[in-house]
Amino acid sequence: MFFLQLTRLHTSTLVVASLVCTSLMVFHTSSQAQTKGLETAIAKVNGVAISAELLELLVAESVLNGARDTPELRAGLKAELIARTVLSQEASRQGLDKLPMTQNQLKIATATVLSNQVLLKNAEKNPLTDSLLKVEYQRQVNALADVDQYLVSHIVLETPTQARAVLAELRGGEAFDKVAREKSLDGSKRNGGSLGWLMADQLSQPLANVVVNMAKGALSAAPIQTQAGWQIIKLEEKRKFVAPSFEESKPQLIQGLLANQRAEYVQQLIKVAKIEN
Repeated sequence: MFFLQLTRLHTSTLVVASLVCTSLMVFHTSSQAQTKGLETAIAKVNGVAISAELLELLVAESVLNGARDTPELRAGLKAELIARTVLSQEASRQGLDKLPMTQNQLKIATATVLSNQVLLKNAEKNPLTDSLLKVEYQRQVNALADVDQYLVSHIVLETPTQARAVLAELRGGEAFDKVAREKSLDGSKRNGGSLGWLMADQLSQPLANVVVNMAKGALSAAPIQTQAGWQIIKLEEKRKFVAPSFEESKPQLIQGLLANQRAEYVQQLIKVAKIEN
């Protein structure tokens, strides 16, 4: 992956920033919907109206997660909102909203929503311009100029016995991509076992240590045990890092700079806050 860690901030701060990343985009869409005056009730449950704004919020969240905005999606989400409203009303009828555990969960939910809103406001005040993105792009290109990339293929087997048998086939002349398609347990089998161009730190250990010491076209000397299974590695090619274009990198640059911006903002607020333990 081209994107590098921008700044090593406090772990808890990064967690906070990460948790709100997707939610910020959803709330931004929701706030746009609010400006359009979506006040129509899509349904009423025991006299309680469900606003169109709530439906738009769920639609936006679903679209961000890869769904298509279709009538079927909206009908399903409307049914979900009705079900949630019915359940919420029943929980109140049973007094479950008064339980300490429920109250604590509601406090957390409220804090999350408010966190999203203030981070969204900060992002709007400090927009990421193309100029900022290009500076970060060039910084990363420069940092990776001397880094090696490896075109790696692998075959994943369940047992060491299976892996040794496959390694023997490969040494006997069987084509790596053919064996990978037939026997590998990994999804990369569709591509003949190819993992594409990777830097060493994008490979899990102990694969990285093996790959950096391999010659072009070589197979791993023995099967390698990993969490995914027993792996056989082939180094297809090796080259110096080739950067994708600015436009290709832009989505990752935006994501990374936004995460860093949010983390720094949270850290600033924590520094000036009066915190007693």
